Amino acid sequence: MRLMNWNIEHMNSWWEGGTQEPPVMRSSFAGSSFSPAISNVPELASRVAEVIKSVDPDIITIQEGPGFPEIRHFLFDLVGGNWQVLRGAGGAQALLVVARHGRGISDFTDGVSTVGDIVLDGPFTADTNADLELEEVPFARVPQVCTFKAHGETFTLINNHLKSKYVNDGRSLFEAGGQDRLEYFSKSLVARRRISGEAYRLRAFMDRILEEEPTAKIIVCGDLNDGPGSDFFEENFLTHSVVDRVFGSIFHREKQLTHVLLSGSSADFTAKFFDFIAGVEKELVIDHIGLSRSVSETFNWVGRVAVEEFEAQVLEDDGTLRHRDLMPSDHRPVVVDLFPS
Repeated sequence: MRLMNWNIEHMNSWWEGGTQEPPVMRSSFAGSSFSPAISNVPELASRVAEVIKSVDPDIITIQEGPGFPEIRHFLFDLVGGNWQVLRGAGGAQALLVVARHGRGISDFTDGVSTVGDIVLDGPFTADTNADLELEEVPFARVPQVCTFKAHGETFTLINNHLKSKYVNDGRSLFEAGGQDRLEYFSKSLVARRRISGEAYRLRAFMDRILEEEPTAKIIVCGDLNDGPGSDFFEENFLTHSVVDRVFGSIFHREKQLTHVLLSGSSADFTAKFFDFIAGVEKELVIDHIGLSRSVSETFNWVGRVAVEEFEAQVLEDDGTLRHRDLMPSDHRPVVVDLFPS
């Protein structure tokens, strides 16, 4: 089984929207304060499809995806093949898990988001603004839980796109110094506490599954948003690594997830962003696939970043293209192959 995780940058902006059937793909996109402009949408969509065709996955977990009609249009018409689509939460930018028919995947369906007293699709209690008052906090994008069978085993797959660290005018606030910089720090810490709260609830959900069924086969995928600025905030404001929280404690090895990149053969980055606090561009791993012990210790597996397939679709900047035109996405895909032992 080959699983591919990919945050496809603002994929939801490719179509006109509305109720037209089939959905209408834009020829270009003017952009907005939230989504970057695209000179030639069909050409970009074709290059994204070429990456997927080159990787040739059986299952894809997608972040920043569109609606049902749009993703079906993309998969059936551009990628090709017969696909089943499950759409999770996320508003305009949805979480999606898609599986290709005829590739050994069966019983592919939405999973259960409540285990014991842990309700993954509901709000959690936290103090995000440090006023010493606990409040109900919703997930920015509720994790998507689904189940399927492959190689005779049942898997629980959790697709995630944790809350963004983005602060409006963050760079200008930071660079202005003084009270503006303090405002940036305050807003950033609220966002990071919300991310931590989401990570804690995700970890608690997995712990409860493993307490009830220690041999449960869990795969966690997605963009955990543990990106630019993390070192600075951990050192100076005592925040913590979201990835460390999600992947588990050293005191409970039986519940730890195995990272298919950091514990595998690939050291390639999944995203590259300018860190304006440090003043440097950083190569980061913010897109992840984690395997529970029952998966990593009973299957042979190989994890990697799909560098070759992605780079084949990167355009050379000749001065005529928009920034968004150059790369298929601002994230590279992560891939894992699982083989029965």
